[in-house]
Amino acid sequence: MSTIAPSDPFADHLNTYDNDVQREPVSRFSVPEETRLPPHVASIHAKFRRQYGFVPNWLTALSINPDTAYRLVTFYEHLFDPHRSQLTSAERELIAVVTSAANECSYCVFNHTQALANVLGDTVRAQRIAQGFHHVRLSVKEAALAAIAERLTRDPGSIRDEDLQELRSIGFTQQAVTEVLEISAFFNYANRLTIALNVVPDDQFFAGRDPGSA
Repeated sequence: MSTIAPSDPFADHLNTYDNDVQREPVSRFSVPEETRLPPHVASIHAKFRRQYGFVPNWLTALSINPDTAYRLVTFYEHLFDPHRSQLTSAERELIAVVTSAANECSYCVFNHTQALANVLGDTVRAQRIAQGFHHVRLSVKEAALAAIAERLTRDPGSIRDEDLQELRSIGFTQQAVTEVLEISAFFNYANRLTIALNVVPDDQFFAGRDPGSA
């Protein structure tokens, strides 16, 4: 099989492209050295490394402003605490995936599709939901949650009393409906940070490992 000669300018272009891909940064901004992080954020990095074996790129990227990372992690951990939540783990992750997909946030879609697959015990179903929940045979509750998350993300002004009442009519309390909206709103916030900083998905997303949260 023939190869492109090193002097060929097309070969030089390919080499430049390969090098650029290899050097793809975690974020549009520089990332801080962990040893220089303040204690309240360094402890979060240490906790993630203990729990997952690595620090996810979203946390590394946001730690350029340590208090941004701290606020997001604190909010997320409280919001997704199963002892406080009005929703199931599957319901929370469904909202996260649908919201992130509507925002085209590849990082959060990769992350929470894996989390949804874990709680559903069904990787294919989770991936199909991430690709387009309208084409998946969802339960009545799943469909209602996905629809409201997508509406809140794409056209929040279109939500009316009857949309919230629909959730009430299928068994969600007022407290639970409020949490549904809060989770979707949180991921709209997290998605926008991640997208704007162009955070690169972790290698672990593609190795079948749990990539951490948020």
